[in-house]
Amino acid sequence: MVRYPRSLKCRNGKVVAVRPLRSDDLFPLLEFFGSLPEEDRLHLRVDVTQRDIVERRMNPPARWNVLRLVALAGERIVAEGSIEHRTFGLGSHVGEVRVIVAPDFRRTGLAEFLCRQILAHGIAEDLEKIEVHLMSDQPAVIHFFEELDFKEDGTLKGFVKDTKGKNHDLLIMSLRT
Repeated sequence: MVRYPRSLKCRNGKVVAVRPLRSDDLFPLLEFFGSLPEEDRLHLRVDVTQRDIVERRMNPPARWNVLRLVALAGERIVAEGSIEHRTFGLGSHVGEVRVIVAPDFRRTGLAEFLCRQILAHGIAEDLEKIEVHLMSDQPAVIHFFEELDFKEDGTLKGFVKDTKGKNHDLLIMSLRT
């Protein structure tokens, strides 16, 4: 098991602390999500600017095993990442990864560090497959996951809508552990 907090000196020279999300992180997390550019929030599954939605994400149902990590620069949350999987049933061997990083911490090594922490947790949980679901019009994100050895599983045409109601293809990529 990985011990937290963990420190990372990013390529921008700033040091961040990575640790699991805590119950007292609600307001810093809302501030983080609210500070993201609208174009980033277009691609998110839920409206993370809404307090009730963020509170629900912080308290997942018992049938889900979820690890949420945050990266802090001082007191400011600059990234959030998670891996979640069902605790029983058909998909209990498959985890799903999500990572989002503040614009001023992109291309600093933070996203990769956070992902590797999350992937290590998934492997420790004996997950056989770890997936990422994203809109197919995100070439930089796709390339990022390809660099982590994720492979395309398939594309569902017109399967998701962004927050403005525009249809997009859903790309599913996975990593076999």
